[in-house]
Amino acid sequence: MSDPVTPADLERELGVSARKIRDVLRAEYGLLAERGDTRWELTAEQADSVRRALGRG
Repeated sequence: MSDPVTPADLERELGVSARKIRDVLRAEYGLLAERGDTRWELTAEQADSVRRALGRG
């Protein structure tokens, strides 16, 4: 199992602001508070979904 990916990881990889990445995540997965989480830790599938949404995957 791989380590979780964060918006900051994707920011460095994609050259897109972490805010834009979090906007994509909220649109697809909802708010963190609704999910009972305090920070985004993405699975490989979720990270790939963000890449596709931003046209980078």
